[in-house]
Amino acid sequence: MTVINQRKFTKESVLEWTVSAESFLQTMSVQPGERILWLGEALSPALTSLTTEKAEITTISPSLFTSNEERFDVAAAQLDIHFLDEGEAWLRKSFHLLKPGGRLVIDLAETATLQHAKGAGYVRNLPDYWDLLREIGFEAIFVQQITALSLTEAVEQGWTELIDGAAFPAAVNRFIVLKG
Repeated sequence: MTVINQRKFTKESVLEWTVSAESFLQTMSVQPGERILWLGEALSPALTSLTTEKAEITTISPSLFTSNEERFDVAAAQLDIHFLDEGEAWLRKSFHLLKPGGRLVIDLAETATLQHAKGAGYVRNLPDYWDLLREIGFEAIFVQQITALSLTEAVEQGWTELIDGAAFPAAVNRFIVLKG
C-alpha cells in the first residue's frame, strides 16, 4: 500500500539525503544498461548493491587513466576518493571519460570531518570542491550538505569510513554534476 501525504508525494518518490549507500544509489538514479565508472574500492557496499541494477560497472584502473574514450554514463564515488593516492586526478579524469550529458555523483567530505581519518589524502572544503568541478568543465552543479551528528548516527547510516578518527558533527557534500 502506498501512503500519500498531504502534499501529494508518495513516500517512494521522496529522496532522503543521508550518507547511506542506499541514499547514494537513489541519488545516482542508475538506469538499466548504463555504463558506470566507480571511483573507489571495488568492495564498497554501494557498489555491491549496484551489481543487481543490470548496469555495466567498471572500477578505476591504470589503463583507464590513459584512455580518452568518452564511454561512461555515470561516474561515482562515495567517500572512497578521499583515500585514493590520486583523488583529484581521478576527478579530473572522470570528466574526460564521461559521455556528453553524463553525470558525476560524488560524496566529498569537509576537511574537519576527515582531519583525523587514517589514509585520507584528498580533503578540501565545499568552496574548493565547487571551484575544482567548475574548473574541470562540469556545467551544472547541484550540492546538498549532509550531516551526521554522532558516530552512532553515522554508523546507523552505513558510513563506516568515519569509524576511525572522524570529528563530529561530520559533514559531507553530495555533488551531482553534469558534463555538457
